[in-house]
Amino acid sequence: MRLSSRTAGFTLVELMITVALISVVGLVLYSILYTSSVLGAKNTAVNVAHQQARVAMVDMLQDIHLAISMPQLVNTDGSTPWPTPTPGASPSPAPGVSFQQWSSGPHKIKNDVVVGATQIRLVLTTTSGPTPIAGQRLIIPAYQIEADIASVGGGLGDFQVNLTNISGPALTPAVTYPTSTIPVAINGTGSSAGDVICFITDRCSYAVSNSNLNWRWKGNTKAVANYVTNSTPFSSPTTPAGALYTRFVAAIDLSTSDTQYSNRGYKSANILLNGQVPYKTRLTTYQ
Repeated sequence: MRLSSRTAGFTLVELMITVALISVVGLVLYSILYTSSVLGAKNTAVNVAHQQARVAMVDMLQDIHLAISMPQLVNTDGSTPWPTPTPGASPSPAPGVSFQQWSSGPHKIKNDVVVGATQIRLVLTTTSGPTPIAGQRLIIPAYQIEADIASVGGGLGDFQVNLTNISGPALTPAVTYPTSTIPVAINGTGSSAGDVICFITDRCSYAVSNSNLNWRWKGNTKAVANYVTNSTPFSSPTTPAGALYTRFVAAIDLSTSDTQYSNRGYKSANILLNGQVPYKTRLTTYQ
C-alpha cells in the first residue's frame, strides 16, 4: 500500500494579514518609545535650565547679601560702571553687578604713612587667615582710604603693600578720580591708645554675557548659568517716588530658556526668578 502526504502552507492573504499586524504592533511600540524619548528630552531641557537658574539665584542672593560694599551696576565685563542716570531718573537695568566681599582682617598698620606715599606696611594680627595678594583691595575705615593692591612684599609681621587706584576723602570726587598716592597722612600707628587697622577685600561680580551668567572672583571667571534670556537682569530698586531704595541694594530678574537639547530642537519653558537683596553690613565707602 502506498502512502501519500500533502504539504500545507500559508496563503498569500494570510501572509499579508500577518505582516500588516506585525507592522501595526511595531508602529505602536515605536510611537510609544519615541513619545517617551520626546517627553524625556523636554523634561531634561526644562529641568537643566531651571535648576541652573535656581542655583545661580541662590548663589547671587547669598554673595550679594554678604557684600561689604554698596553693589554697583556694571557692564558685561563685570567691572565697567553702568551709565549713571540723570538726577531724578531711575537707573536702567544692567547686565551685571559688582561688589566687595571680606577676605581678611582686621590687620594693624605698622608705620605712619605720609601724604603722597604709595606703600603701607602692615602686620597680620593672625597667622591663620589668607595673606594679601595683588588684585585685592585695601580698606582703612578710620581714614576712608581704599586702594587696589598692586603688589605685596615682605612676610608675616612686616608686609609691604604697594597700592594703586587710591580713593580717599581728599579726592573730589574720589570714585571718579582715584590717584596713585595716599591723599591724607596716616598717623598714630605707634600710639598706645589704639591701633590703626585695615581690612582686605575681594572685588566680585555677576554679569550676563553671550547668554551666560558669569561669576568673576580673584581674576577667575566661571559660567554659573546658561541660556539666560534676560540680558540686563540687575537693577537698583526705587521707591514709588523714584528715589533709590537703600534698604535693598540690588534687584535680580533672572530668566533662562534651554533652546536645544541633544539636537532635538526642543525649547524649554521660560523660568523667571526675581528677588531683592537687603543690606547686611557696609565696610567700604567706595566701590
